Amino acid sequence: MEDKGWDPQLESRALLDDINSLMKLELSDDSFADGLTVWRLGLLLYNHILEMSAPYEVITNLLRFRLNEGFSPNPFYKYMTDEERKRFKKNGIYPKQKIRIIKELSEKAELSIGKIFDDFVDFDLRNAISHSDFIIIGDDFRIRGAARSSSKSIPLISLDHTITAAKAFASAFFISEREMRRAWGGSAGRAIPYDPNYKALMEVLANEEGLMTGFKVHWPNGEESYYRRTPDGIDMVNCFLSLQKETVELFVGMYARKPGAFSPLVEHDAEPSYSAVEGVKELPVWDVSAAAAKPEPLPEVNLGRRSDT
Repeated sequence: MEDKGWDPQLESRALLDDINSLMKLELSDDSFADGLTVWRLGLLLYNHILEMSAPYEVITNLLRFRLNEGFSPNPFYKYMTDEERKRFKKNGIYPKQKIRIIKELSEKAELSIGKIFDDFVDFDLRNAISHSDFIIIGDDFRIRGAARSSSKSIPLISLDHTITAAKAFASAFFISEREMRRAWGGSAGRAIPYDPNYKALMEVLANEEGLMTGFKVHWPNGEESYYRRTPDGIDMVNCFLSLQKETVELFVGMYARKPGAFSPLVEHDAEPSYSAVEGVKELPVWDVSAAAAKPEPLPEVNLGRRSDT
């Protein structure tokens, strides 16, 4: 539902790449005399990685799929405490809460993905950077804190491990996201049986690089429901992000006045009529056996509940 210029993930990748490149530069002693510039850049990089929304949202939704709870445009809300929900409308949800939810879902799914955060997440460090309550002195990173009891000293060798682990996490996320989109993009041009009742076909949409950018559902009454993400913005038709129902609703268009046995969307005396798949001349047909015969079938996918309006 967004036009061009509203995708923070693109800016996050660019910013992290910029900081990482700056950290590798040979810096002049005349301009950077104290030799701590790379550390300061590393702190900015670390804090941005912890604050990025995309990794938390993607991981949480993948865990929801694993637990058969499906995609949600706000994947965290269901698992918030009552107090967190009260604050959510005004302040949103913080990384600490997101990680708690991921760990709970990870444990429920009997996966170890939640433990990955233990290697680099330090909220004392995060808060000190965000609120400028720190100093680098000698071989230590010192958090001054608001009170003596909250003071903390981190050896730079430990800080280096934390920042490096955070960089590894961000790199692994972006690489995995791109390669999974490439794997799904390889199925573009296929009409995959999606809904056994309405007899809908699903098409994976891909860009010129072969990366998945969205999906299109073809209904047998000629209607389409689709979502596509491009550099120029979001293209979404006959879809609705339902925060209340935690899903994507798909609109099917007109029902048949007198439906036959094939689908509630097709008249009893008519043949199903699907719209064309991109880049394919022949119109698609409902053929479960052909899809099953593929040597490398796609993983199961759940696009959410269907709307009956």
